Amino acid sequence: MTNTTPLAPWNTNMVLQPSGVFRVLRDGTSVQVRLLTPADGDRLRAFHSGLSLESTRLRYFAAKPNLSDKDVAWLTDIDVDNRCALVVIERDKIIAVGRWMRPEPGTTDAEVAFITSDAEQGRGIGTMLLAMLIELAPDYGITEFTASVLMENNSMAKVFRKSGFRVTVTMDSGVREMIIHLTSPVDD
Repeated sequence: MTNTTPLAPWNTNMVLQPSGVFRVLRDGTSVQVRLLTPADGDRLRAFHSGLSLESTRLRYFAAKPNLSDKDVAWLTDIDVDNRCALVVIERDKIIAVGRWMRPEPGTTDAEVAFITSDAEQGRGIGTMLLAMLIELAPDYGITEFTASVLMENNSMAKVFRKSGFRVTVTMDSGVREMIIHLTSPVDD
């Protein structure tokens, strides 16, 4: 029972329900998107162990071949208000994770980050996750997403620039510090 409605108006709170929502990727594949939970620990570990060292380096700024028990506990400890993480599931496997994390409880900014399995990159999954997190953000008082992006990670920079919102960028030691201003939409 999958809903194959393309990205269109949806009840943002549905993604936070246990069953999440089903979305159609640009290649026509239907995937489930839902909140990451502690019960996903083994799936998250399996997802991460399948990533290339380059993918983990681009995400974490260092090659990270495995997740420790402490990493899994921290990554799955989600309260939605200050730390939110969505997983994309296809054929019962996690294929991507997108998250926000406030630097301090109650701030109006949050760091946003994504990682997609190597085989699934280029299917629009990061763009979809960012759009969904952007739609959720106002309900939690978030007005800016920040991201530190390595200079060579052009794919992630492109996802942010295509967000539909004003993006400011500063450079520091080979890292793009990007801010997506969620209260400043832009015309394409």
